[in-house]
Amino acid sequence: MQLRRKRIVITGGSSGIGAELARQVARLGNTVVLVASDQERLAATAQGLRGDGASVETQQCDLGDPAQLDALAAALLAAGPVDVLVNNAGYGVYRTFESEDPAEIDRLLDVNLTAHVRLTKRLLAPMVQRRAGAICFVASLAGRIPITPNATYCAAKHGMFGLAEALRYELRRFDIEVTTVCPGRVDTPFFDHPTFRERKLGPENRSAVPVDRVAAATIDAIERARSVTYIPASLGVAAWAYEAFPALTRPLYSMLMKSRIERIYADGDH
Repeated sequence: MQLRRKRIVITGGSSGIGAELARQVARLGNTVVLVASDQERLAATAQGLRGDGASVETQQCDLGDPAQLDALAAALLAAGPVDVLVNNAGYGVYRTFESEDPAEIDRLLDVNLTAHVRLTKRLLAPMVQRRAGAICFVASLAGRIPITPNATYCAAKHGMFGLAEALRYELRRFDIEVTTVCPGRVDTPFFDHPTFRERKLGPENRSAVPVDRVAAATIDAIERARSVTYIPASLGVAAWAYEAFPALTRPLYSMLMKSRIERIYADGDH
């Protein structure tokens, strides 16, 4: 699908990957619908895009609230056909599962997985009727390889990846393209949560992929209808090796994860 003159809905569109993706697709002549919970940030991002001549709509919504999500879906459909849905919204907490509050676990699952399942379902019928559309899931390397101490986040991203894989086979008979993007560590406000700010970074976490690179790769993935795109591509090799050669990779990876966990408990940040 060529992203030209399309109506593109981007959840988590007020900052990070979502905001940069919006900037890049808007430059291609698309109408962008930004969905986010923070009204001030949403308005500021939309104003900036409009200042560059972009066609922008906004929808404030807490995706973790089913009632708000239902209202969002109704508003999106009432405003016109949705050509592309980018399920991008998400957040993480750098905390071990045993120390997480049950309410925090529920919230992480609701925002990172359940909301995307629900929104996709609600926007799908018109795409099926038109036999046209594209759905992009912005997952994570954490959806392919377990990364601790983010067990709940990993569970959500694994679920998102599995949903996308299944939908890709189910929906191709309706000419609806489904793709998944799995970035590594990206330089975004994702890491503004206090649990990330307070931690000590290990050597594996001292570099990040620029957000504009992730946005450009996401556009390319949608236009080429790639099933899975890793950013950077080397992470795809790592994910493949993790599954293809478990006898070699699992002991080495176990050592890395053990080191991370021991640092957390030694610092009292679990």
